[in-house]
Amino acid sequence: MKVAMVVERFPPDIGGSGVRFCEIAERLSRKHAVDVFTLGPWDAEDSRRGFLIHRFNSDRLSVLNSYGFNRVMGLTFSTFFQFLFRSYDIVDVDVWPILPFFSAKIAQSRASTVISWNVVWPFSIRKAVSRATTFFAEACSRLSTYNITVSNFARRMLLEHVKMNPGRVSVIPNGNDEAFLRTKLEPKLGSIIFVGRLEQQKRLDLILGAFKIFKRSVNDGELHIVGSGPLRSQLLRVSEKVEGLHLHESIPGQDRDELASMLRKSWVFVSASEFESYGMSISEASSVGLPVVLTRTRYNGAIDEIVRHGYNGLIVDHDNPEAIADALERLYRDPELWKSLSSNAKRLAAFHSWDEVADRVEEVYEEVLNGRLPIDKSGTVSA
Repeated sequence: MKVAMVVERFPPDIGGSGVRFCEIAERLSRKHAVDVFTLGPWDAEDSRRGFLIHRFNSDRLSVLNSYGFNRVMGLTFSTFFQFLFRSYDIVDVDVWPILPFFSAKIAQSRASTVISWNVVWPFSIRKAVSRATTFFAEACSRLSTYNITVSNFARRMLLEHVKMNPGRVSVIPNGNDEAFLRTKLEPKLGSIIFVGRLEQQKRLDLILGAFKIFKRSVNDGELHIVGSGPLRSQLLRVSEKVEGLHLHESIPGQDRDELASMLRKSWVFVSASEFESYGMSISEASSVGLPVVLTRTRYNGAIDEIVRHGYNGLIVDHDNPEAIADALERLYRDPELWKSLSSNAKRLAAFHSWDEVADRVEEVYEEVLNGRLPIDKSGTVSA
């Protein structure tokens, strides 16, 4: 079986979609030919992998002088022209940023196409954007042979907004690296951590506001922000003024041991994201045994699927830094509650290994190639 994967962000660039594709590609390449098409300059690690990585450096483009637009156009056109000279059985495309799916579909019209819906967030933002996104998403879903998404929440969003045929989408959650499962906590009391892309939708303003409030009563509190993204330069300036705030370089997507080491020394993981289709960093923190403080939003798939209020974390009101600070102080003043949440986080272990994830994706590919609709092992049987 010859497989092509198309994804915007790929290690060493940080991003849940890239980590997922990389983990699956490494395992599938033991039995199948796998090519990955992505963005960014060539990385030395590329040559040491068991599959081929084709990169296009969109920084060379100057179309409209727009970083985001250049990335979309770069991936769209580079994928199209490279696909014209190759042949694949399966083409698996990360749905965002949408346009590369169409270029891949046109260039590989004979291949079976699978869409990986790792992100469903455009449905949660401004109406005009949501309508445009829904239009293109519906077109993608009709043209695809089959669809895979990362959570039951994401599947519900697709059925609600895209009106997708429930018989043509399976839930295959992200896996957790063994590095997190074997890590034993050595927490520093009051050490809070956030890991993720430094983007507007992560609502780091709420986390920073909560930390400032928390510091008023807990002088030894620390906040460690790990990641890269458009807000990094702004956060660097803020870190110079806020005592206890530490900004760390993003950890390459595959260096899970280093990230596990950082989580091991932390005390609580905090997230105030507007939307999470799954929440890989939340899952990783929870599997280490860190209690998670999470804000409640309609489009956060980590709620209930990963974090249960009062069991392995605390879920508080969104747009309310005081509520986040209250949850942090509650855990600081009540070590028994912290121990209970930490223990349950490890015990919950509703986490899959990447081997299991890759096996399930392989099953979907093979069933699609054989003209069968796969069985959704999340509990829904495709019809």
